[in-house]
Amino acid sequence: MSKMSPAQQAELVHLVEQEGDAGLRRQVLGALGWGASAPPRPGRDVPRDLPPQWTQIHVLDRLEEAFAVLTSLPARTRPKQFGNGMPTPVQERPSLKDLLDMADAGESFEDKRNRVRLAPTTAQITRMDQALRWPFEHLADQPDLARALSLRAMWAAMRVDIRKRCEQRHINHEYFQLEWQRGLKTVTERLIARKLPVT
Repeated sequence: MSKMSPAQQAELVHLVEQEGDAGLRRQVLGALGWGASAPPRPGRDVPRDLPPQWTQIHVLDRLEEAFAVLTSLPARTRPKQFGNGMPTPVQERPSLKDLLDMADAGESFEDKRNRVRLAPTTAQITRMDQALRWPFEHLADQPDLARALSLRAMWAAMRVDIRKRCEQRHINHEYFQLEWQRGLKTVTERLIARKLPVT
């Protein structure tokens, strides 16, 4: 399989995904160098065991964590105003879609409205700053790979269907898969070559 061209590998992955057999998919992705049988990645708040050197899975975890932290940062939506900056209390009313989503999830509107958003820690923000630079530092000569890797990490952090997002943007999903994987491999190799400590 290592002698196959990227286009042939993309065709093989596409055929395996269409077949739907989990065992075959795990075997083929494992042969291509992707740990499909790896355990699920822990959440953002769970401390992780650091590998002895950079691995593709750890680099991808760090990129996904970076986008998850970025989305949880408070953002200023308007310029600062003069005078009283206290907001006017507004009674929220859920839309029909929100009510249906909450009914499916088994939660009430009050539970959702009163949910507390925890601010990211200093360590998480530092790791985010480091990881968000990697695609642009290490793939400066390959902007398509940097874009694919960043999009994949962002979409995974948002927990959206990557195939649907590719269709919406008129991107070939199989080619996109190969692009971000090549970008991830390059970033990992360059982090190892620069002998950066694993964080």
